[in-house]
Amino acid sequence: MEKIVFIMDKEEIKKRIIRKLVRWKKWGGAHTENILKGLPSHLIGSKSTKQALKELIKDQWLVTAMKTGEIHYSLNPRKMSEILQFYKKIAKREE
Repeated sequence: MEKIVFIMDKEEIKKRIIRKLVRWKKWGGAHTENILKGLPSHLIGSKSTKQALKELIKDQWLVTAMKTGEIHYSLNPRKMSEILQFYKKIAKREE
C-alpha cells in the first residue's frame, strides 16, 4: 500500500494556524497549546513548521505564554484587523 504524503509549505502552515486560532476565538488571554493538532504528523516539529511559528511571532500575530510547562499561543488583539483581513482572504479562496 502506498503512503501518500501531503507536502505543505511554510505559508500553508501559517494559514492553517491562523485559521484555527480565529475559528477557536483564541485572542489575547484565551490561548491554547494545541496549535499544531490537525497538521499532518510529518509536519509537527518540522523545520517548516518551526519557521512558520517564528515568523508569526516575529510579525506579532501570535503571542506566546509559558503555561503548564508548555508554550501556549494566542492571536495578538493589537493586530486583529490585519489578521482578520488575512483570514477573510484565505477563507474566500476556500469557498
